[in-house]
Amino acid sequence: MSLTDEQVAVVESEAPLLKVNAVAGSGKTTTLVEFAAHHPDCRILYLAYNKSVTVEMREKARLRKLDNLTVYTIHALAYRHARGHSYELESELSEWRLLDQYVPTSFKGAELGLVYAWLLKDIVNFYLNAELTQLDAELLSAYASATLPGEELKALLASRGEEMLGLVKNILSDMKNRKAPALHDFYLKMFQFAKVRLPYDIILVDEAQDTSGVMLSIINRQEHARRIFVGDSYQQIYAFRHAVNSLERVEGDSLWLSQTFRFGDALAQQISQRVNQGYELLGAAPEFKMKGMDMDTRYGKRAVKGKYPLAVIARSNLSLFEAALGYLFGKGIRTMHFEGGYPSYAFMNGRVASLLYLKEGKRDKINDPLVKKFKAFEDVKRFASDTQNHGLSTMIDLVSRYGTKLFDFDQKIKSRLVEKNQADLIFTTTHKAKGQEYDYVEMVQDDFATRSDIRKLLNSEKEDVSLVKIREEINVYYVAATRGKKSIMLAEF
Repeated sequence: MSLTDEQVAVVESEAPLLKVNAVAGSGKTTTLVEFAAHHPDCRILYLAYNKSVTVEMREKARLRKLDNLTVYTIHALAYRHARGHSYELESELSEWRLLDQYVPTSFKGAELGLVYAWLLKDIVNFYLNAELTQLDAELLSAYASATLPGEELKALLASRGEEMLGLVKNILSDMKNRKAPALHDFYLKMFQFAKVRLPYDIILVDEAQDTSGVMLSIINRQEHARRIFVGDSYQQIYAFRHAVNSLERVEGDSLWLSQTFRFGDALAQQISQRVNQGYELLGAAPEFKMKGMDMDTRYGKRAVKGKYPLAVIARSNLSLFEAALGYLFGKGIRTMHFEGGYPSYAFMNGRVASLLYLKEGKRDKINDPLVKKFKAFEDVKRFASDTQNHGLSTMIDLVSRYGTKLFDFDQKIKSRLVEKNQADLIFTTTHKAKGQEYDYVEMVQDDFATRSDIRKLLNSEKEDVSLVKIREEINVYYVAATRGKKSIMLAEF
């Protein structure tokens, strides 16, 4: 196959440490396969972002007979080296278990006890994903800087920080000693402590803009190997999961893959202009560059209407739900699919139903252990606000806005669900659309940050304005705007 000059430069690079900024749709997977083919005598490790990419990359390596290429996710690699199989594993810490087993007795009878439990949980997650290894004041300081906690959490950290560090140590010790289930990020942390020297000559890191600090620490320790970090700084949208942009954190040669093969050049220039305008508001130089194909991808007033399958992309779960309702009760019966699976959006589940029963005062019907801890709907609303729990806040908003109608809406949506290749409408948030592409796309209007929104935030007198979060909002817009191939209805920016 024919490679662009930019792709050739990556494939033939001999830099000991290389950073590649690859725009959306620039063929980075193809480029990395060619890189492996170009270095047949080198043992190469490809660190994929998720399991589906691992499967795809292994198949491409098999077809190209690339016996020198080994493909893992970082968690799969850690699972092998840190004996992940020896732990009882769970995907998430439960606040109520932390409340029952670790929160001091003096807090347990009060609502503040749940806030305490949630904060413990968040500090554990932050630590397991961080490059830091010590449980000390530096960790708490880094946590506060990264999460910008509200006043109640700040007060707890100030008054009980040392006590919490001791409890975090107990939680992790119980995981290590098999007295409690371990998180998947726990054996990744154990892998960091093990200081394993990986038996590879070259390490390729995919989606390098969204690595964790602990992952970066593990990779940086492999000084015997050449390291290639490939990603897109403008697609960094997982800072809320404590992800870091490796492309900004490591020193090395830099190359670009600026040619997208997904859509036309007119759209590429429009998106580039908007991204640069957003970053200029933050005081950054207009450095983003993207070239498109010689094809007509329609956007704006020329966007195609009435063509299916249509992908509907929202920034938030709540707006996606409202968009789905719009099509549910619109003209014509359309089949639906939700990227990542309908249940993952939590429009209706046991917790949502329990919140509804709490709001209606039907405590005997509440089954969710967390919701059971609250006496009134206003209490759980305050808890969600204090802890900045966006998932719980979305559920509360759904209940507040739609009440018992949610049961009926849920059944109507389920009656329309089909497999993705049979769907007229594909609903997705930006985060779940990452890595996907669609012929026809509609961005949900009034759901994405605009330049006007950014200016208002920057000019406000709020102390908790985060430039990192604002930058991520610009990146969320960019990711959504780069999903369409033939046509896209762009949101205002």
